[in-house]
Amino acid sequence: MTFNKEDTDYTLYLVTNNELIPSGLDIYGQVEKSLQNGVTLVQLREKELDTGAFIARARKIHELCERYNVPLIINDRVDVALAVDAEGVHVGQDDMDPALVRKMIGPQKIIGLSIRNEEEMWELLKSGADVDYIGIGAVYSTKTKKVNKPQQGPNGVKRILQLISENRPSLKSVIIGGLNKYNITWALRESQFGNKTTDGVAVVSCIMAQHDAGRETLETLDSILVGFQRSNEHVTKKVNNSDSSVVHFITNSVAQQFSANTCIAVGGSPIMSENLNEFDDFTKIPNICLVLNTGTPKLESLTIYQNALKAYNANMRPVIFDPVGCGATEMRRELMRSLLSFGHFTVIKGNLGEIATLAGINGENMRGVDSTLDLDIRSAVDKFSKVAIDLKCVLVITGKTDIVINGILPKEKIEYCYVDGGDPLMANITASGCALGGVIARHVACVPYIDTFAATVMAVSTYKEAAYRAGLKSKGPGTFLANFVDELYSVSTSRNLENTHVTYM
Repeated sequence: MTFNKEDTDYTLYLVTNNELIPSGLDIYGQVEKSLQNGVTLVQLREKELDTGAFIARARKIHELCERYNVPLIINDRVDVALAVDAEGVHVGQDDMDPALVRKMIGPQKIIGLSIRNEEEMWELLKSGADVDYIGIGAVYSTKTKKVNKPQQGPNGVKRILQLISENRPSLKSVIIGGLNKYNITWALRESQFGNKTTDGVAVVSCIMAQHDAGRETLETLDSILVGFQRSNEHVTKKVNNSDSSVVHFITNSVAQQFSANTCIAVGGSPIMSENLNEFDDFTKIPNICLVLNTGTPKLESLTIYQNALKAYNANMRPVIFDPVGCGATEMRRELMRSLLSFGHFTVIKGNLGEIATLAGINGENMRGVDSTLDLDIRSAVDKFSKVAIDLKCVLVITGKTDIVINGILPKEKIEYCYVDGGDPLMANITASGCALGGVIARHVACVPYIDTFAATVMAVSTYKEAAYRAGLKSKGPGTFLANFVDELYSVSTSRNLENTHVTYM
């Protein structure tokens, strides 16, 4: 390929780690899938291979990169970079001096340097070393490599970007450390100094450790582009928004059958399992989503919930959390707090009392799992919005009017909507709230993470529309139950939502 380092695109920078690759896959396949789906720069990082094996691997990776016109950077090893004619070298603070690296590889190659804090940035500025970009991190904690310095967070990145802006504005930068599709957008927005942003994001496990590296590359790139507020100019393919999705329910015994039937009615395929040995295997299924419903907690439930959440988070799969009755007892409140601190949820849904408990608004007003809280739901939007932003999730508050709040994407004005419709008979059948979690999961499972809000609004609207239509035909709760499933099937096929009103704010 024709290489000019001035044209290097740092947008999505993949750093390899062979140890993270799932069983049955290899580094060459993972790298090629990433190249096919939008990675713009690759760094080969090998700390255990001897020189001969490192060169052999680097040569194969370089061939792949050249095929897709993407530069290859070698971590630390100048000799390997020279042997395969790689496009550059990245060094850490404890590696070879960048000035010596430049003498060895010449002026036309890329040199990158790790910067962990402002002091190291000042040292680089004072030295005048000829480096092309810096890797700023770790932004967040990471298990990919041993990090001896404290994480910087977006504010630490912002301070380094300020130093670049004021002293060496031509220097490129990427951020690295604990970054994935769930937090990249926020990290980019919160680390910006004036009009100065970093030039890209370096990632490891969110691509290398995934069974579908191609899809995760696309989703990661989408999150980066939204963070940069760019158009999708780099994306040539979108995630396959297949109509088929699998919903793994860990839900209460009262809701299982109805949840399964409603999931099937909207085109999903339900699986019920609390077997810890299955969770990792489930996450390998394309377009799968977990519904974690805590309606009937047992002594052993926390272990089950945490293992499921860990598996789905590790494999970048969406999770819907329904903290049923979380304000009814202290045990349920503590369970909710434990899960919120343990992992990330894509969507959290609940009735007013449940979400009020989560938000710390006098949420103990519950009769069993039903809310008795006397609160104007519209007046509490600001408080609920803060929760959605803090948890980086879409928040759904159900009631006569449902509210859907987008805490995933940072915007100057919080994005939310009211969904009006449905029928009063919904309150007279058991598990109607729980089953909504499965309908949301079916919609969320097959869209990119950044489209979660739109998918959730569609799911809630579909549910409301089906309830309205079923109510017109029903004499009471018994007939409503059957009619609702029929109408849910019909609405999900036609997408005719003429009786449901969505008001975006």
